[in-house]
Amino acid sequence: MMTIACPNCGRRDKQVKAGIAGDAQRYKCVSCGRRYALNVRPRKYPKEIQDRALELHVSGKSNREIARELSVSAQTVGNWILNAPPADTTTPASPPTEPVVKSRVTIADVALHAGVSTSTISNYLNDKGRMGQKTRLRIEDAMKELYFTPSALVRSLRDRRTHTLGLVTYGIYDLEHNVEKSIIAPMLGAINRAADSAGYDVLLYTGWPHRSRSHTGSDFLNGQIDGLLWMSPHPYHPQIRFAASAGLPVIAIMSKRVPNGVGYVVSDNAGGIHETINYLVGRGHTRIAFLGAKGLSDFIDRAAGYREGLAAAGIAYDPEMEVGDLKWEQWSPEGVAAVIQRWLRMKERPTAIVAADDLLAEYAITWIRGYGLRVPEDIAITGFNGLPNTETLCGGITTVQQPFSEIGKIAVERLTAMISGAPVSECRITVPVSVMIRASTERQTEHP
Repeated sequence: MMTIACPNCGRRDKQVKAGIAGDAQRYKCVSCGRRYALNVRPRKYPKEIQDRALELHVSGKSNREIARELSVSAQTVGNWILNAPPADTTTPASPPTEPVVKSRVTIADVALHAGVSTSTISNYLNDKGRMGQKTRLRIEDAMKELYFTPSALVRSLRDRRTHTLGLVTYGIYDLEHNVEKSIIAPMLGAINRAADSAGYDVLLYTGWPHRSRSHTGSDFLNGQIDGLLWMSPHPYHPQIRFAASAGLPVIAIMSKRVPNGVGYVVSDNAGGIHETINYLVGRGHTRIAFLGAKGLSDFIDRAAGYREGLAAAGIAYDPEMEVGDLKWEQWSPEGVAAVIQRWLRMKERPTAIVAADDLLAEYAITWIRGYGLRVPEDIAITGFNGLPNTETLCGGITTVQQPFSEIGKIAVERLTAMISGAPVSECRITVPVSVMIRASTERQTEHP
């Protein structure tokens, strides 16, 4: 037995020799398990090697991979990373076009990051043996920095898949009363069929994007799912970023504004509106208004398609003719009425209104007819989604048809491919759409 003190727990008894580290004797504390060396002279490495290690760390490589490439120890790499100056946190003007994908972090990565052995991590997870407070804090800090939860670490120990896909969606509460007006029903059916064909179950996460209850990123890292589908998330959603940074495969449905490492499956929103503008211009319309909503990625693209369509047709853009920032609480007959009233008071009122959603188109038609005007003779109306009720609603609404079943099927296919190692670049898909011509526009008399 030695009379030296353990630097971790401070005990002087039960310190035994444990090999040689370079030119120094290594010791092990029998009480807390800490291995250490005394009087070790720090090795000097060129700054170029340290800088290269940080570059490889940012690129997503593990400490072990960096150490192997640079011929240094993984512990040395971990120290360089921990002692590196903070990175520039200035928000970039736009996200990188080619995201960096991290592989799922393992228990070995956490151990290296914390500077302990994998057995120490196992003891921490299972609350076995004595462990100093400093060691516990290092492990917990490493888990936070690597976006990992204890449950996720236990799952990495087991190294197996659950064959379950998570799905975050909305609009489930009143689905039984609103099937014909909901995009959820065809999407859920397609997701269920595709998952079943691929040998996966689907775990549904409850919630609504405009209610106080929401899921945290760690909710998806408890080892219950192999990958996550998230329907219509807000642009660059922080919880999706958290889950993807931890290595969980994630596919966003109906949103292409996603964090690094996340795939998506979307309709060609801008192209659908652009095609609608072309159709209306062909029917003689030049005063074309746009009615949209605020916040969601798809609606941002539809507003962009409106402006692109006008520019392609040589029609000057009039900001008074675009209302693209309706908030959720304004998605009501009253909210749309305020916009319609403003347009009808214009000296040159619109002859056509392009709505970014079928429900907005329905409200617009109701109010226009309520003011004694005819649809489409006085004002033509178009929508977006192509749900079953638009075939008969208000005599039939011209709309952009989204292939919801195909979107759901492709989303599952891309997520399972991502789980198997497919790069994110192969899991970002835009699906074509088509314009369905119906009575809300077809009777417009063409200009000579």
